[in-house]
Amino acid sequence: MDSRNPRRGWRLGGPVFVVGFIASLVFGAVLARGSVFLPTATVGQLRGYYDHSGTAVAVSSLLQLVAAAGLLRFGLGASIAVGADRRARFAMWLAAGAFAVSSALALALAAVAARADDDTLLVLARLTLAAGGPIHLTGLAGLLWYVSRSALAQGRGPRWLVLFGVAVGPLLLLSLVSIPVPAVTRAEPLWRLLAAVWITGVSAVGLGRTPPCAVPPTGTDSPATG
Repeated sequence: MDSRNPRRGWRLGGPVFVVGFIASLVFGAVLARGSVFLPTATVGQLRGYYDHSGTAVAVSSLLQLVAAAGLLRFGLGASIAVGADRRARFAMWLAAGAFAVSSALALALAAVAARADDDTLLVLARLTLAAGGPIHLTGLAGLLWYVSRSALAQGRGPRWLVLFGVAVGPLLLLSLVSIPVPAVTRAEPLWRLLAAVWITGVSAVGLGRTPPCAVPPTGTDSPATG
């Protein structure tokens, strides 16, 4: 095994990411005073939500930062385990980094919502949405694609799982359409679910080498009988 590979614990990063993200949604919804749909929110809606739901935003953002750390560990371990090249690591940093930046921007929104001008609020909200949505999912797309392709080439992991990653990776790039067409953001839960299935599967079974199928002995290989 590559000496740079985190020998223990990298597979735990997957559940930390998935559970942390789900928990952020749950706690954010429970603690929030109202709701807001970022792609179409007006300045007044943004100001009202982030000014009055500071606790919800803080708890949700902190959980997402924990999730980003889990994704970073998982992605690094998976990339090294299959010998994926630096493109997989770049995708990993993009996915985890954009997710963390989105969380930090949400905290900034909550901190300045009461006094910031309209343009500042709109810019921060759009950056928060872009970083945590299409940019983050683009990084996940690359991570799934490059790790799964490397695993497939080396005969690692369950074949169905790596083929799933190869197929799903490009689909996640459809999230980029939400940048010019904000309504497409409503499809993001599907892309996140598909990525979560792959991450959970890899975390559960790993990416070890698939044992070769046993070949039954032929008549010529059998010992002679007298």
